[in-house]
Amino acid sequence: MRNAKTLNGTLTKWVINLHQQGYTDDFLTLHGKRLQCVQNGESFSMEELSIKVIDQGFDHLTKTYKYVHAIDTQNGGKGILIADAIFCTPTQYIN
Repeated sequence: MRNAKTLNGTLTKWVINLHQQGYTDDFLTLHGKRLQCVQNGESFSMEELSIKVIDQGFDHLTKTYKYVHAIDTQNGGKGILIADAIFCTPTQYIN
């Protein structure tokens, strides 16, 4: 059986790349309206954040597509959100 890194190569590649760029915090959605930093528990509205979609990868473990987002907070925090949906406006896509 292949491990999760092999199964989710695209997702893993982006997480490592973003960590190297300083995006070290992890974010999760709260009822689809707010994001919360896992490390410090701080909660943000979508309008308080700069959210960019980085890429989409297929998660072989859950058999679903996931979107990798880079998040910048107003207080200088940087993190990653991996979600089933896109959380940004079209002008925030990274090429």
